[in-house]
Amino acid sequence: FDATVRPCIVLAGAAAADTGAVRAATVRGPAGHPDPAAFIERHGFDMEVADLADAGWSLAPPDWQALRAKIEAAGQPLGEYVNVNGGGIYSGIKTGLNDAFVIDAETRARLIADDPNSAELIRPWLRGQDVRRWRTDGADRYAIAIASSANIEWPWSSARREADARAIFKRTYRAVHDHLAPFFTRLRRRQDKGKFFWELRPCAYYRAFDQPKIIYPDIGRAMRAMLDRAGHLAGNTCYLIPGDDAFLLAILNSKLIDFYFRLALPCLDDPFDGGDMRFIHAWMVHAPIAPAAEPTKQRLAALAEQIQTATQADPAADTNALQQRLDQTIYDLYGLTPPDIAVLKAALP
Repeated sequence: FDATVRPCIVLAGAAAADTGAVRAATVRGPAGHPDPAAFIERHGFDMEVADLADAGWSLAPPDWQALRAKIEAAGQPLGEYVNVNGGGIYSGIKTGLNDAFVIDAETRARLIADDPNSAELIRPWLRGQDVRRWRTDGADRYAIAIASSANIEWPWSSARREADARAIFKRTYRAVHDHLAPFFTRLRRRQDKGKFFWELRPCAYYRAFDQPKIIYPDIGRAMRAMLDRAGHLAGNTCYLIPGDDAFLLAILNSKLIDFYFRLALPCLDDPFDGGDMRFIHAWMVHAPIAPAAEPTKQRLAALAEQIQTATQADPAADTNALQQRLDQTIYDLYGLTPPDIAVLKAALP
């Protein structure tokens, strides 16, 4: 049985129709609790019925809910923030056949040695699991990036017959053509192909991968964002936000937004007890990004740059002091009080 099973069992009981609150509790652990009623009586908390909205709700103590509301009120939705700054939130590339397009360093070196033109098509590649907080572990993985002729003009793009286009492709990039040749049958069958079957599917934002951008995985126990300036391509287990925005990176990697995500995002198991969160577009666009005066923006961007530089140079680097300064600046930016910060720190794992 090759699957991950994370059951969520909800026990509910009737209450008087005129009540303004419900008694709730969450029970962690695989064993649950032998007497749910007794557990709720002892460890439960009251929730306002108004907080159980039709659009979605989470069972969380009132002080957590109040802090979430305060964070949301202090910020502009991420979707609006990136649009104002001329960008968006985009999914990584879906090749439809990673076996053909994703290669290791040895294969890259062989293809370039065989035909130097191959270097024009080969780009560093990241999967979601390669993206760490502030850095990447994906230094030895590459992708053959042949964008669709719908987006980029190749020497073969205007050919009317596939056979003619393929002949031009082979003349232009012989080693890459021969590497892909054993996969041609499978490449033809895939849905995610371009105008010609050896191309990637059409994508309006291919150029965004060439520019500085924030990359983060689509699933994880915490947000792991890094600012990429090396022109990495990212697979479809990643998201990217174009722009050289170290201020936004600081917020995404802060404890404050970590707390918010654990309450606001869809989760697999309890996110406060080792469960994964889904950082999918439909939910990320609502993440609150607080407006900041230019000096605060510059201070947060500088702290983010320092942490990323140190962490990329040495993953074991001690950046705790820098992270604490970053977090405190963001607490102030969102207007958190000392009691608010205490609630947040107590909640986070």
